[in-house]
Amino acid sequence: MFVDEGDTVVIPDLYWENYSLIFENAYKGKIVTFPLFKNGGFNVEGFSETLDSISGKIVLLLNFPNNPTGYTPLISEIELIVNAIKQQSDKGKRVVAIIDDAYFGLVYEKEVYTESIFNQLSLLDEKVLAVKLDGPTKEDYVWGFRVGFITYGVKNGTSELYEALENKTAGAVRGNISNVSHLSQSLLYSAYFSEQYEADKKQKYDTLNARYQSIVKVLANPKYTKHFTALPFNSGYFMCIELNQSLKAEAIRKILLDNYSTGVIVFGNLIRLAFSAVPESKIPQLVENIYLACDEFIKKDLE
Repeated sequence: MFVDEGDTVVIPDLYWENYSLIFENAYKGKIVTFPLFKNGGFNVEGFSETLDSISGKIVLLLNFPNNPTGYTPLISEIELIVNAIKQQSDKGKRVVAIIDDAYFGLVYEKEVYTESIFNQLSLLDEKVLAVKLDGPTKEDYVWGFRVGFITYGVKNGTSELYEALENKTAGAVRGNISNVSHLSQSLLYSAYFSEQYEADKKQKYDTLNARYQSIVKVLANPKYTKHFTALPFNSGYFMCIELNQSLKAEAIRKILLDNYSTGVIVFGNLIRLAFSAVPESKIPQLVENIYLACDEFIKKDLE
């Protein structure tokens, strides 16, 4: 609906790989990235500079908590991000801000912004269209259901505008996937009205939070900096460690699989860890396995 051939789509340099398939392969847009982190936090400066470099319409995609890093901006960073987008509309640029909230609500630290940035962007400027994408796949722990929600917001938006967007969205859905599974919709509709829903959801959140706290504690051991360091993370399902320059992530991945029965995903020289899928009791062993695999790689490299 929003990306024409040749349009620029701005996303962080660490992103879900399917974005490339969607925006570039399917719709012939051009992805431009900005470095996500600077000085241990969201790189507002790099974000602003990238937006400044684009002339004409900007399609912007923000994914918080970010996949693969598990980072959500802090309360102190959100206003800076919103202001950077406002500066573009003040210059007369149209901005479509797509907010991928797949992991919305899964925040584990107090200083993290717990709302969706959609709230602020939807009231920002008439030239800024905010598009909120979310669903129960991660928020309600129903992997595979593939039910999603789209919410539009624009300052001074009229009923006629929203009706047109609704109709165009329905046509796009009909022309791409026909319809979402009625079974998934029905099961979720029933679950949302269950008296047990809130308690069940809190129990799953508490499990994830415990696993998050465990991996934070384990990675605080200075021993592991010999081979890797954690990128900033505070939310979501995943986190990333960055290997030291002497190591090769793909080789480490194979050693982990062959010798330690441990499966990970690599991005360049990063290893993504799905702490969400690892029992709390096994998280220390997960990190230790990576450390030992790095030792093995160095030993083989020296032979």
